[in-house]
Amino acid sequence: MKLVIAEKPMLARDIARAICGKQVSETARLPISGNGYTVIACAGHLLELVEPDAVNPAWGKPWSLDVLPIQIDDWAKEPTEDKKDLVERIDSLLPEAECVINAGDPDDEGQLIVDEVLDYLGYEGEVLRVYVNDNIEKNIVKAFERLVPNEQCRPAGDAAYARQMADKCFGVNETRLATKRLGGLFSVGRVQTPTLGLVVNRDEAIENHVTRKYYELTATGGCADASGAPVFKFKPDKDMLAGEKHVFDHDVLDVIKAKLDGSGMSFSTVISKKVENPPLPYNLTVLLSDMSRRYGFSASKTQQITQDLRDKYKAITYNRSDSQYLKEEHFAQAPVVLAQAMENVGAIWPLDYSIHSKAFNEKNVTAHHGIIPQEVSAPVADMTGDEAKVYMAIVERYAMQFLPPATYDVSTSAFAVDGGEFQAVARRVREAGFKAVFGNVSDEDGDDAASGNPWIDEGDHRLERIECAVTEKETAPPKPYTEGTLIADMASIAKYVTDPEVKAILKQKDDGKKGEHGGIGTTATRASIIEKLKERGYLEDVKSKIRSTDKARAFYHLLPPEIRGADVTARWWLIQQDIADGKADVNDLQRSVIEVFNGHRETAYVGASIAPKATVVGKCPLCGADVVQRKAKSGKPFYTCSSNKSEKQEDGTWKQVAGCGFKLLGWCGKTFTPKQVASLLEGKAVPLKGCKSKTTGKTFDCKAKLKKDGTIEPMFDSKPKGKYNKTRR
Repeated sequence: MKLVIAEKPMLARDIARAICGKQVSETARLPISGNGYTVIACAGHLLELVEPDAVNPAWGKPWSLDVLPIQIDDWAKEPTEDKKDLVERIDSLLPEAECVINAGDPDDEGQLIVDEVLDYLGYEGEVLRVYVNDNIEKNIVKAFERLVPNEQCRPAGDAAYARQMADKCFGVNETRLATKRLGGLFSVGRVQTPTLGLVVNRDEAIENHVTRKYYELTATGGCADASGAPVFKFKPDKDMLAGEKHVFDHDVLDVIKAKLDGSGMSFSTVISKKVENPPLPYNLTVLLSDMSRRYGFSASKTQQITQDLRDKYKAITYNRSDSQYLKEEHFAQAPVVLAQAMENVGAIWPLDYSIHSKAFNEKNVTAHHGIIPQEVSAPVADMTGDEAKVYMAIVERYAMQFLPPATYDVSTSAFAVDGGEFQAVARRVREAGFKAVFGNVSDEDGDDAASGNPWIDEGDHRLERIECAVTEKETAPPKPYTEGTLIADMASIAKYVTDPEVKAILKQKDDGKKGEHGGIGTTATRASIIEKLKERGYLEDVKSKIRSTDKARAFYHLLPPEIRGADVTARWWLIQQDIADGKADVNDLQRSVIEVFNGHRETAYVGASIAPKATVVGKCPLCGADVVQRKAKSGKPFYTCSSNKSEKQEDGTWKQVAGCGFKLLGWCGKTFTPKQVASLLEGKAVPLKGCKSKTTGKTFDCKAKLKKDGTIEPMFDSKPKGKYNKTRR
């Protein structure tokens, strides 16, 4: 039999339906056999790199700077604890296989997921490779007609393995160095660190923004050839701007105003045609960003919804795609696919399937293609409201490819003066195209449509009785990140890179990927990177915005410059390309990591410390020192005298070694707010509702007051029904 190993169970069942000649339910147990095939699945990565102490016990805890750097060539792997049985199941099938077909997802990570299992199990038989982009049976059948030798595909997996080892090596060494030198856990990662830098730099730009007044000049007047009074905006030339974006000198505009007021000027008008094409189908990055903008969805939420749309409903194609382009076969299948999709969403759109959108471009299809609907019955009525929103967006974006572009006539009128040019722009719709059906959904700029200027025909005209106005405005700071805008900047971080060589490499890495313009991370990992930064106390959600914490800012500025930016990704990509091309050894990338690490091993973080910024809530009732707010591991606040000092013991517990000992944790199931603690420290009684007795479990209301010994004393207006525990816990 031929053993097919898919990356995920859902795909394995779809493959089994297509090639095994059987009806397969959504919950059918794997493996499934038929027609000479047996199909089984991994569940993502079944193996993980072993921890350093499995190779050398001296590399384990407690961490030591003396053993750094840690480098492990050909880093060994072992089954993850929860997937050992799956590895054993695959192992039991290999002796019966005449060949194995690698059906990992069509990218370097998918290649590695299957290859690493076969390597771990020591399989030496024939291996073929299949690339399955769609879950539709007929397309899977076509894919199995185009099998290629797996050996010629392995270099892609080798590059992924090299990146995996390098990421582990980078994290192990850099995190231990920072943690030991700074005295607290400080995680460092190739992608998470520059992502953190984006937010830190944005937040500091907002905080440090100095508002400047700038000025704009407009001119209006009568024009016999226009239905109303056109408004001309002054466009300063480069000399007047002197490298700035705005004019900050009111006087230079007053000079122009004085010359023009009350006069007349001849101007010429040119008519041009503007074509606005429908936006391309989504890739994951663009989808995450768009759902954040439209609905406020977090990146992780949208990514999970796409996985559910694929797994639960088979409603969409591969959801982690980094491409927005499609194959010619999709063009041929579109009438049937979109007919089903429109039925699913309850819509009828006037689509023209003779339109060949620029999205259908075989040359721009990478290992993946754009995210589009599939030819399956998946009514939105069966979906949750949020699932329906994401599915509808994907369907609409695909349907737009079969509508004509929006076209406009643009009238640009202009006359020159010393220091620049005055322009009046008007726009009128020639054909609404896709916007007649879907509204203003394009990413393209349409600011000229908002000018409200009357239409002026092409030719020479005159503006009479000119009146100028100088308007004062203020520069605005950049906007805080949302998850959507952060995802978008992760995909185009090259625009913030000042080193021209690094910038060029990052852009080269993403050449041909619409929506990727020199980015870090992958479409599949960016959402999880943001979540990890939140979990580690570096980022936080503040009123639907992503902000950096005090800890994050302090740490980011201590990081060695060579590892805190996107330069790492750029350098690594070049080496990975050489590995994928067979020009470099799989361990070369890790060796590069060690070389960079050794460059700052002796100097990084020396003499530095990051003390958590404490919020003072009042004065200690025992010693008079400041009482500060801290956070427990659970995330709940507690309050302690700043005189208290503790040391960690060998058994992991903490022992107080100095201070008066005052602490205020909580009382009868209630956690105090900073405002309540401030009142308690001032000697005021604080009302509490829903307190819970530790002895009876009953709830009661009371007022709490802080006694001189630092304990809580309850006060009742009447005798409580339940008992209470008279402690400060």
